[in-house]
Amino acid sequence: MADRRTAVYGGGIVKLLRLVGVGFSMALRRSVAFRINLVFDVLLAFTGLGTAVAAVLIVFTRADSLAGWSKAEFLVLIGTYQLITGLRGTFIDPNLSWFPETGIRNGKLDGYLLQPASSLFLASLSLSSPLALIQFVLGIGVLGWGIAGQSLTAAGVVSWLVLVVAGLVVTWALSVLLACLAFWAPKLQLDVFFHSAWQLGRYPTDVFARPIRVVLTYVFPMALIASVPSAALLRGPQVGVLVGGVLAAVGAAVLAGAAWRAGLRRYTGATS
Repeated sequence: MADRRTAVYGGGIVKLLRLVGVGFSMALRRSVAFRINLVFDVLLAFTGLGTAVAAVLIVFTRADSLAGWSKAEFLVLIGTYQLITGLRGTFIDPNLSWFPETGIRNGKLDGYLLQPASSLFLASLSLSSPLALIQFVLGIGVLGWGIAGQSLTAAGVVSWLVLVVAGLVVTWALSVLLACLAFWAPKLQLDVFFHSAWQLGRYPTDVFARPIRVVLTYVFPMALIASVPSAALLRGPQVGVLVGGVLAAVGAAVLAGAAWRAGLRRYTGATS
């Protein structure tokens, strides 16, 4: 049962975006109905981000730079990381974090396969958690703090935007690839590993030893999440880095789609 239904029913990007909008609106109404959750999530987001920012400010009371990064660059990195983390928590995690349990073992994927839309889209982006956008808003605030007083160029801003989008695509693709492992090993849970590795994205790759930098750049590209976009924004774009980021996003998305199709060919239903 492949994704040929998308072509058959003529589902396009506009239709998929409309589905995202409808799902987000419904989730938002459910979320605001429980105001205590909203207060708790705000406090939690402020605490986590405040701890990260405080650590940076403490370090830069005794140093002008760390691994070649200034205080402003660190703040931009933290803001970019928080921004992408917020979008991931809003649109990706609600769908894929529990996919082996809800999608494979409990049969939710069976319902997706019967819908007139891409099953990959429905399984990975149809649900949302609007309260996680608090992290996005806080990230924008820290990003603004970091760039205050800095000389930005139009090329740097455009490069940052392109690389942030590339980072989001890579984030989605990695989540899909990990979720696809459930087709072969339904009881395998790697989301804890992914969440732990994700924390490395809040630091510039320059602070790590060379072997770890290589892994975070080419194997598990956490560098593309925050380090690369932040450097492009304040230091100016590099054509090679920009092209590499876009190619990495395209390659990751193609690989995720291929893994999904391979998984569907193996999938025989929750009751099998």
